[in-house]
Order: sequence, then C-alpha cells, then structure tokens
Amino acid sequence: MNNAVPNFQNQTMKVKPQYLTFLLMLYVTISLAGNAVLFKIVQIGFITGPGGILVMPLILLLEDVIAEVYGYKISRALLWYILISEIIFSAIVISIIHAPSPGYWHEQGAFNSVFGSLLEGTPTLVFAIFAGRFLNLYVITKLKVLVKGRYFWIRSIFSCLCGDLVTLTIVYALLFEGMPYSVRAHLYLSDLFMRVAYSIFGGGIGVLVVRYLKKKEGLDVYDYSTVFNPFRLNVNK
Repeated sequence: MNNAVPNFQNQTMKVKPQYLTFLLMLYVTISLAGNAVLFKIVQIGFITGPGGILVMPLILLLEDVIAEVYGYKISRALLWYILISEIIFSAIVISIIHAPSPGYWHEQGAFNSVFGSLLEGTPTLVFAIFAGRFLNLYVITKLKVLVKGRYFWIRSIFSCLCGDLVTLTIVYALLFEGMPYSVRAHLYLSDLFMRVAYSIFGGGIGVLVVRYLKKKEGLDVYDYSTVFNPFRLNVNK
C-alpha cells in the first residue's frame, strides 16, 4: 500500500494533511444519511422536500471547502469514494432487507416501505451526484484560478447553484416521476431554495473554515495545470 503523501500542487508547506481524514468521514456520513431518508417528505413552514433537504446542502459547501484548500484532484478522489460508498451502502441494505426472517417477526413491510426504493433509485442517484458535484468542483476550482483565490463566498454560491440545478433536475425528473408534476415542481423549488439559502448563509462559515484549514494545513492549492478529467483517480496527476 502506498503511504506517500500526495504531491499537492502549489502547496505552501510540505506537510501531511491533518484534517483531511475527518473531512472525508464527515462527507461520507452526511451523504449516506441524506440519501437514506431521500424518500421521506418533510415540511418546515412553506418548505416541503425530501428528508435529505436538511443536510444535503451541506455536502456541496463541504466539497467547496475541500476543493479550495486541497485542490480539485483530492476533491475528485473524495467524490469517487462517496459514489462507491453509495453503491456499497445500497447493496448491503437491500441484501439485509431481503434476507429471510423468522415467522414471529412482522416488520418486513415497514422496512420495504422505507428502503425499498433504494435499489431502483441508486443508479439515478449516483448519476445525479456524479454530474452535479463534478460540475460544482470544476466551477469553483476554475474560478479560483481566474480570480486568483479571491471571493470564495461568491464562488461557492455560484458553483453550488450550478451543481444543484443539474443534480435536482435529474433527481426530480427520474426518481419522483410517479408524483404529479405540480408536486414535483413544488418539491424541486423548495429543495433548490434550501440549497441556495445554505450556500448564502453557510458561505460565511465556509470562509472561516477555509482560512483556518489553509493556516493549519499550510496548503492553498491552485489548479493551474490540472487535467479535469473526472475519471482520473490519481491525486498526483
């Protein structure tokens, strides 16, 4: 197993990242939790949407923080980790749900109702994540080079909006196709509103986190010559 420290482009200090493992764990945890309750509809005031509406907007903000500090190549690798984790998570859940149960246990219907849509929804969900989040990473890292690292807050809002529009369009067009169009439209707009609100109000916290991480990690990666091919997995190329 290769334990070499990734060769971060334009790093200001050659140190091993201290917080990257925690950020990865947080990233995967929020993603899996949000997707597990995707088909639970919640209502908060005039906002109605899938259960993940309360936590999923944090993902793109977290992605932006990671991309800003560690660069596109590290963020690309983390995104592939979550895509693989989504598939494994769904496979494990579905396998256990359909495993034989003793005759005295009568809760199978509840589990089928809650998690039954995971199997058919995972391919669409993985595709939506792939398309939307890679667009988010591409936009924020490209803009960082163009504006020389300034305006993280604004760049984060814009990149999250680009990614969210793609992700939500795929999700609501395919995963919720059985719902009436008016209901889907309301859920779509509510979800988008929450994500934009998270980006705007959470961006301030993101700025502070970025400053802290750059100082503590001694890193501030600029992707000047990075190849943005999403299928490259090597963080050193």
